[in-house]
Amino acid sequence: MALERLLKGFADFRLGYYREHLDLFEKLATEGQSPKILIIGCSDARVDPGILTQTQPGDIFTVRNVAAMVPPAQIPPDQRQHGTSAAIEFAVRGLEVEHVVILGHALCGGIAALVDGADGAYASFDYLSTWTSVARETRDVVVREMAGRPRAEVLRAVEQAAVVNSVKNLMGFPWLAERVAAGKLVLHAWWFNLTEGQLYAFHPETATFDPVRGLELTPAVSRDTRLSALKPERFVAALAGKTPEF
Repeated sequence: MALERLLKGFADFRLGYYREHLDLFEKLATEGQSPKILIIGCSDARVDPGILTQTQPGDIFTVRNVAAMVPPAQIPPDQRQHGTSAAIEFAVRGLEVEHVVILGHALCGGIAALVDGADGAYASFDYLSTWTSVARETRDVVVREMAGRPRAEVLRAVEQAAVVNSVKNLMGFPWLAERVAAGKLVLHAWWFNLTEGQLYAFHPETATFDPVRGLELTPAVSRDTRLSALKPERFVAALAGKTPEF
């Protein structure tokens, strides 16, 4: 039944959307893609970047993995497989995107697995804990500083802090950092609360995730942003109501 639904959906797409936007698909086929935005989102079936942003084919270059994580850059590059890093490089160096968005979300199973660790439901999985260890140090900061808080608060804090950590890791790729320094690229840290349908964006000066209300927002990283703004300790301090220091 599930597969039949997909096949019916493709048939409807081909007879409907594809025909209605035939000029667009012909242009994409002949001229190639030239998106201005890279979105790194979670694999979670409930949080589709294209649907959330109501974009058309060709508008965004999308990478999805567990918990929307960016691993640290491997410098110098080795011969192992680096799928997410390869996609980021293609978007930045090949397509020359102007924005990179990390899109985390509420109720993230990957973050829950990271927080629960060996006591979690997925502790026996072969690859999950290794992948989510990208944000292990960030998790440790949050868990330590928020000891005694309800689990839901800790999870939300780690979800958001992991997004900030991924933005920090982006700056470890030299060719990406060069484009940021030249004013050709800006980075964004977003978190989507699917229970309320609200998007939040990280503000580097206040170290907080603020609701997105209009069409303008401050990026997490631009040419003049100090990377110390991306320290997990600043984010946790802001959560605790303290003045975050650079």
